[in-house]
Amino acid sequence: MSQANVQAVLNWSRFFGERDDEALFAMYTPDIEWDLTGYSPWIEQRTFIGLDGVRQFFRLWLEAFVNYEMEVRDPVAVAGERVVATITDRAVGRRSRVPTQRTFAGVLTLRDGKIVRIQLLDTRAAALEAVGRAE
Repeated sequence: MSQANVQAVLNWSRFFGERDDEALFAMYTPDIEWDLTGYSPWIEQRTFIGLDGVRQFFRLWLEAFVNYEMEVRDPVAVAGERVVATITDRAVGRRSRVPTQRTFAGVLTLRDGKIVRIQLLDTRAAALEAVGRAE
């Protein structure tokens, strides 16, 4: 199952990049939790629940940017149904027109091939620590 979960995370990243909302949202369980409590740049609402919550998060996350891209690197299956991945996003500020790039990490929890939780953290080390596998 672990390799299937890694492939699911890579598919998630591809669907996100292709802006295939139908395929992307089909990967989430209806009660998905998107958790940003460990991601320090995010100071607004820290947890989003359900598909409507994820849509709200995307609106907030993307409203400040144009040309947003996300790349998932080095996904590794850990601790049961979880996958840790390094995520780099690139965009241009909507008002400032200044390019930006951020690298952070995610812990994606899957059940039966669907994503039930996404936890964003500042670093890959923090993500590995969150699943009990410190570097």
